[in-house]
Amino acid sequence: MRRIPALLPVPAFAAALVLAVTGCASGGNRSTQAEQAMYAAVSKPVTVTTAPPASREWGGPADGLRMAVPKKWVTVAPADRARALDAVGLGPLRPAVLQSVLPGWDSPGSVTLADPRPGGGAALAVMSLSCAATHLPPGTNALTGLNMVAEQEFAAVNSSNAQLGQTTVDGHTAVLVYNQMSVGPASVTALQYAIAAPGGRTCYVTLATQKQVRFMRAFSRLRPAIQVLDS
Repeated sequence: MRRIPALLPVPAFAAALVLAVTGCASGGNRSTQAEQAMYAAVSKPVTVTTAPPASREWGGPADGLRMAVPKKWVTVAPADRARALDAVGLGPLRPAVLQSVLPGWDSPGSVTLADPRPGGGAALAVMSLSCAATHLPPGTNALTGLNMVAEQEFAAVNSSNAQLGQTTVDGHTAVLVYNQMSVGPASVTALQYAIAAPGGRTCYVTLATQKQVRFMRAFSRLRPAIQVLDS
């Protein structure tokens, strides 16, 4: 099912997606419930935390962005990032397409995190934190610019289910991007906050996994502890 990207406030976005998922039976009831919970969470106002919750620790900063993540997540060394991407099914993507899914994942200032399998096995999910100059046409407002960036991502991977909705992160205009794609035999879900940051930058927090039901709720809980730094 290919959904036409449309920029909606998150509550309307959530309702539309529930109907879409129910109608297509993609992922079953557990998937639908997890998606509802994620969209409900990101539609609520949040107070940004100044310290990570007890069960989390700071990840980053990455070019002006940091975030509190669960303590079991680990930082992936640059030399190991390609292996982590292979583990979640993104390895076969061409470099330009991979940059659309995980913007800036291999840039010097980015941070890659992974949720390893018990016992230290291959990653169940990877998360990329990065910021970069937006390079949008002069006069483009933040929301329109983020919409354009998301549509480019959807087109690059020929998404089977692509949705986006308006939200805020650390007081900044942002969009929540939901993107399902087929990469060879794998069905990969990418969840992303694209954030309009000061200084003409866009910051990204992107999670990629083949275990979407497990990570959707966890991803929605990240928003209160994402901090966009001045530089």
